[in-house]
Amino acid sequence: MIEFRQVSKRHGGQVVLDGVDFRLLAGERIGVVGPNGAGKSTIFELIAGEAGADAGQVERAKDIRIGYLRQQVPAGGEAVPIQGYVETAAPDLETIRAEIHRIESRLGQGDAGEARVLLRRLGELQTQFEVQGGYDLHARAAAALTGLGFRVADLARPLGEFSGGWQMRAELARALIGEPDLLLLDEPSNYLDLPAVEWLKRRLEGYRGTLAMISHDRYLLESLCDITLEVAAGRVTRYPGRYSWYAREREKRREVSLARQANEDRKRAQIERYVERFRAKANLAAQVQSKIKRLEKMERTEVAEVARGRGRFRLAPPPHGGQEVLRCEGVGFAYEADHWIFRGVDLSVRKGEKLAVVGPNGAGKTTLLRVMAGQLAPGEGRCRAGHRVVAGYQSQETADTMDRTRSVLDTLKSAAPDAAESELRHLLGGFGFSGEAVDKRVDVLSGGERIRLAFARILARPPNLLLLDEPTTHLDVESREALQDALGTYEGTVVLVSHDVAFVRAVAQGIVAVAPDGGGVRRYAGGYDYYREKSAQEAGETAPAADKPPDEAKAARIEALRDRKALKAELRRAEKELAGLEKEIANLEKEQAELHRRLAAPETPADRRAADGRRLKEVEDTLSIRLTAWEDAGKRRDSMEASG
Repeated sequence: MIEFRQVSKRHGGQVVLDGVDFRLLAGERIGVVGPNGAGKSTIFELIAGEAGADAGQVERAKDIRIGYLRQQVPAGGEAVPIQGYVETAAPDLETIRAEIHRIESRLGQGDAGEARVLLRRLGELQTQFEVQGGYDLHARAAAALTGLGFRVADLARPLGEFSGGWQMRAELARALIGEPDLLLLDEPSNYLDLPAVEWLKRRLEGYRGTLAMISHDRYLLESLCDITLEVAAGRVTRYPGRYSWYAREREKRREVSLARQANEDRKRAQIERYVERFRAKANLAAQVQSKIKRLEKMERTEVAEVARGRGRFRLAPPPHGGQEVLRCEGVGFAYEADHWIFRGVDLSVRKGEKLAVVGPNGAGKTTLLRVMAGQLAPGEGRCRAGHRVVAGYQSQETADTMDRTRSVLDTLKSAAPDAAESELRHLLGGFGFSGEAVDKRVDVLSGGERIRLAFARILARPPNLLLLDEPTTHLDVESREALQDALGTYEGTVVLVSHDVAFVRAVAQGIVAVAPDGGGVRRYAGGYDYYREKSAQEAGETAPAADKPPDEAKAARIEALRDRKALKAELRRAEKELAGLEKEIANLEKEQAELHRRLAAPETPADRRAADGRRLKEVEDTLSIRLTAWEDAGKRRDSMEASG
């Protein structure tokens, strides 16, 4: 499908790709990994034809349709309604639709022979339109947008009214519904919350084409990609396995290369000693020359370097504090009067606990964390820290609000002016800043380096409570794993918000779920997999399979027993919901039929026809959403009946 032949590419003086050869075969699902700046996005630009190679060739299959999600939203389209913008992912369908309309308008105007030709062509176009998903494009666009967190009311709003993160979600929906032959996704989980990441995983599991995905999200890589393409040091290496296998295999390859290199070095040293010892012996001159020639011909094995980022996190031991670190009692918060983000929050955080706050974007996760950190005062109730608790809070903006004109060392000095410089240098060394690196200005640091510096600044005065809002943003896989390991061994208390499923799974021992639209805050006693299983049971869905420790499995069984009594009541509610949806669908279909009748009637006035056309679109949109909801409700009802 795609073949790179001796492709080289430079960015300025940096060699990004150096004579690389690899293929993407039809039907493969490929995860592209490597340090930031290694050239992963450049490969996608070359595949899409948006950049040219300095040397070599990039060959593409004929007539291949490519869907491409970039890390930035392309300019233009700001005034287009967001659903209409997503539907532009299929320009071929618009071309086919236009030709169908032209043929339909010409039918009946020519002779019988021409009519037969036109009808045959019309049939071909209609078949092609159906195969490419033209008849359900509108519904698929709506389903993709709502799956990624948009409300039905948002679908008619212009793209430009949304923030950059929501525009990226629309761009992701646009890439998905085009059903291309090759789907290129560059960091698709950026800006997604955990529910949207789970939806994306399910959506991509059903994608039938070839998938190539750049991601630092190990959960998506492990779940979706069975081939791993490593981009590092100008080379591209193909590993025929999932991310976990690739991580083990690259270490094995490096160990083999090191052993081979050490063996070569020993042989080289032996030959050099022989030459030095017998160089002056006339009777051994021939043997010495033979050894010298052999030495010159010896090749040195290159060590298979592991594609590592520069992630490094060393957290200082926390100071002693009380057993209860934080208590929220009846806490509520509203940015506007009578519009509560959450209310009645009762939460106790104990010493040494590690909790993850989860929920959809906009539900109030960051707001809750800021209230816990004392950055926001609650509108009602109180949130108080325990005895001798020292909080360290890192927001999503922390790394971007540092003074960019200061050096790394001066940034730390400003946070701890009375600390010894040697102490600060030692702390910076634990985060990958040593030697001349401490004199680098903040404005030249990469995103990952700024995150590490932000952590170092928090730890200049070691806290025993860490409150972290999206700490893995801008971190590559290696840096995420390093932070994950550091938090895992940290003896203090951690409350974090993150959309990285693998990170939350590894760190969090408990989950605090924030429901949208003031739906409340609930704590789950187990980790992320337990939370998913429990929330699926509550929704009447099939619980996702997951390997859980014995204590979590026991907790799940206890909770299931407690809920059994409520199953019949849930089933009755599901039946009621289904009946309501069926009644609403019947009314919508009745209105749809009446609108079709009026639009087809020649006596309908022009102004009424225009209003009916607009209303018909609204009815069809709502009907599509309600039908999806009806199917989901039916599945939940069936699942509850089976479990009862």
